[in-house]
Amino acid sequence: MTSVSERLESPVYARATGGGAQPESAVRYGLLDTSVLVAEEGAWPLLTNRFPEFLYVSPITLAELEARVLSARDERVRARRQQTLDLVAGMTVLEINGQVASCWSSLLVQLAALGRRLDANHLWTAAIAHAYGVALVTTDTDLLALADLDGPLVISV
Repeated sequence: MTSVSERLESPVYARATGGGAQPESAVRYGLLDTSVLVAEEGAWPLLTNRFPEFLYVSPITLAELEARVLSARDERVRARRQQTLDLVAGMTVLEINGQVASCWSSLLVQLAALGRRLDANHLWTAAIAHAYGVALVTTDTDLLALADLDGPLVISV
């Protein structure tokens, strides 16, 4: 099984240019949730064969990873977390814009109508994936709350 690090060290991820959502078996573009990168740090097993061909990151993930570096309890942990942040530094970042904000509002209202909710960072990450028409690649089961919505395809790895 290929690790996330091995997959991301390929220059193809830095060059990804976007695309539309497709059935999971044919998905080519995905947005990495922070949980995938944290799992990689902990050497937790991931289904990297389910990763789309092209991967992006969000400003939310960059911020969460940087916060983890800044809050590390010792130099060894800080260095490992910095490696993760450095790993994604060259990847394409899908920015927050007006379309993302509109998707965020729509997802929030849809979740509320079903009596569900997501934390703010998960909701923004989902909105980014939805607005750009890419799958959301995650290990976080909270994001499965999106399954019944008009939102992004969620790929659990």
